[in-house]
Amino acid sequence: MTALGAAAVGPHSVESSSRPGLQSFEGYAITCVLAALEMAGLLEALEGAGLRPPPRGEGGGEAGRLLEASLRYLVQRQLAFEDSGAFKLTESGRALTRDKGYLVWLAGGYGEPLRRLDAFLLGRKSYARDYPRDGRWVAEGAAMLGRRDVAPQAMTLLKGISFETALDLGCGNARFLIAVCQTFGCRGVGIDLSPEACQAASESVRAAGMEERIRIIQGDAFDPAVSSHLGRAQLVITFFLLHELSSRGGSALVDFLSSLCSALPPGAHLLAAEVLPPRSRSGRPERFTPEFSLVHALMGQTLSGETEWRQAFRQGGFLVRDVTRVTMPGGVLLLGQRAA
Repeated sequence: MTALGAAAVGPHSVESSSRPGLQSFEGYAITCVLAALEMAGLLEALEGAGLRPPPRGEGGGEAGRLLEASLRYLVQRQLAFEDSGAFKLTESGRALTRDKGYLVWLAGGYGEPLRRLDAFLLGRKSYARDYPRDGRWVAEGAAMLGRRDVAPQAMTLLKGISFETALDLGCGNARFLIAVCQTFGCRGVGIDLSPEACQAASESVRAAGMEERIRIIQGDAFDPAVSSHLGRAQLVITFFLLHELSSRGGSALVDFLSSLCSALPPGAHLLAAEVLPPRSRSGRPERFTPEFSLVHALMGQTLSGETEWRQAFRQGGFLVRDVTRVTMPGGVLLLGQRAA
């Protein structure tokens, strides 16, 4: 049973444990509710001093009624409790929301294409044309889960190298780039294809007071025009980006790494975060990696193993300086360097 399923069982554990379909049913609803509260900016209060819905008949309207219903649902699932009209999380609820980034990434970022999977299977609709992912919530969810499960190890790796300019390809909301520039005193450039992600990134940069040191550009990280920024970058960051080249087939990944390496100054580093594919013969259920593989299959992308990543880096001209497993299930950091 997954952690989410266990939390969803509630007082009917005997009945629910014998009906796994209901566990999935409950887990889906819990995921949607918690992700929606986070996306609406309401979960922070529920995690903190408490979230108090507007009193009935005092202007709350339909939104207030739905908020109260959502909170009472969490109470029924033993994930929240009511205290003098304010709703707060139980310990089980807090355990779930520590991983809220995964919930937002899946429900907010990929909820619509997954809901349309039947149309894709029948060939009636296309992911890219009809129901693509929501770039904003993919970026926001990835930033949240990365803050806990990737960033700490990444920052440790970066302490061992020197750089004055960082280029973040696929920067999302730029919070990691901001943290890097603040911690190491460097300048930064963030590039992302999603206009929603770039808007969120620009807002994050302004909120951090870093407009003089960080520039956000909307564009394709794989576009050759990006090379104009590479000659000055001593560090390139690509978090959960390079696997997207798998949909282009053939030698696309190695070709991109080769062009990237040749445009960088000697001694520059490449820090990439990726997710390895599920271990087909692990003998036990795996967390996250099967779901990560599924949503990327929607986009025609496949995941590479650690050996394949090492080989691609070397073929692209990078020396592999470090490979670190992170606390994200299946997550890995690869640190490469162009020869001096």
